[in-house]
Amino acid sequence: MLLTNQTQMKRILLLSLLAITLFFSCKKDKDEAFPTLSMQVTEKTLTVQVNTQKSFSVVIPSGKTITSEWKLNNIVVGTEATYVFKPTSAGDYTLTYTGSNAQGSFTFTYQINVPVPVIDPGANSSMYISRVFVYLPAPGQHINRTYGTLEQAQKLVGSIDNLLSLGGFGGYVIFGFDHSVKNTEGYDLGIYGNPSGPNNASAEHGIVMVSQDKNGNGLPDDEWYELAGSEYSKATTIKNYEITYTNPKGYANVPWTDNQGNTGFLLINSFSTKENYYPLFAANQEKITFKGTLLPSTSLSTSGLIINKPFEWGYTDSYSVGDDFQNKGYNSFDISWAVDKNGNKAELKTIDFVKVYTAQNINAGILGEISTDIKGAVDLHIKALK
Repeated sequence: MLLTNQTQMKRILLLSLLAITLFFSCKKDKDEAFPTLSMQVTEKTLTVQVNTQKSFSVVIPSGKTITSEWKLNNIVVGTEATYVFKPTSAGDYTLTYTGSNAQGSFTFTYQINVPVPVIDPGANSSMYISRVFVYLPAPGQHINRTYGTLEQAQKLVGSIDNLLSLGGFGGYVIFGFDHSVKNTEGYDLGIYGNPSGPNNASAEHGIVMVSQDKNGNGLPDDEWYELAGSEYSKATTIKNYEITYTNPKGYANVPWTDNQGNTGFLLINSFSTKENYYPLFAANQEKITFKGTLLPSTSLSTSGLIINKPFEWGYTDSYSVGDDFQNKGYNSFDISWAVDKNGNKAELKTIDFVKVYTAQNINAGILGEISTDIKGAVDLHIKALK
């Protein structure tokens, strides 16, 4: 019995000692101050170029345990003491480090600007198109023929004299220069077409869009902005228009449907050669869909003459009075007109890519479909080489 009591007493003493140890251990932890953390990069505002690495680290005192968290634009991207930032697109970024343990936490925030890559023009820069990236016309009377082939599209490079047809609504071409085009005072771009005028002035209106090489890969795969012309905000203009053409698999009217509940045909023209109007070099040989802003028809017939009246300004292949096409021989565009998909001003300082597409869906009788034509483009800030 005495042995049992002694054993119990030992257990009580051991438990008491353990409790006292834990108590003072916890008290020590609570009383211990949060360690002083510091950042290897001390500047809170900095610039990093696209596709380049910038390392950020926290300096943790020896023997201290810290839980680390990095957030980029409020999304967790790392949990180590070091985070390597490598932006794949231009923009403004917020990078926040938080270190914490039972004693407290520490936060440090960076504001990082990643500028749009810019290729400045040099002494030998050309004012003309240097590269055609994509040519995808809608069906039309010139498609698959002289003025509607992939080979013809490449003739836009370095020239303003080779005509290229874009076909019906939505058909487009994407091109660029050997440098970034700057947005300066006045007009920045000139685009050549073949509208008729000045008597009975007529147009085959094309909308112009621009893009910046924000990801620095040299390809037109970034956000597009519309250069808003005179009709952009009018009730007669339809935004987010879509049209789908079906391949008739031969010389026949090309069926189409749109997202406004309409159906119709792009009509064959007896003056064209007896070939399929559907682009035979398109990836999809069954159906093809184009999207964009649809401008209202300006087609009319006077004394047996069919014309498509020009809008005041802001469109290519247009004999527009407000644009003074008669004296310049091209349509002029200001990068400052650029708006995003929601209609907000884009405030672009430079652009790298240009897209032109047919912006009306009109059957002009014996003249065939209204299809924007382009003969070339120029950077109006670059002088022609002597």
